[in-house]
Amino acid sequence: MAQRTQVTVTDDLDGAEGAKTYRFAWQDARYEIDLSDEHRDDFLRALQPYIDASRRVGRGSRASGGPGR
Repeated sequence: MAQRTQVTVTDDLDGAEGAKTYRFAWQDARYEIDLSDEHRDDFLRALQPYIDASRRVGRGSRASGGPGR
């Protein structure tokens, strides 16, 4: 007999279905959160000024162009 399992990912903030999992890190801790498109956009808008002012490190990073930065 065949079995079929269906997983429904729900938004961690409001329980809406159809969310996707997003990973982020802060202060040496890694996190995952399941967000709908709307909440993902809110999250990115809140972080964008900090992302723009920061530099990437680790995999996929590029040289920053000079000493101290």
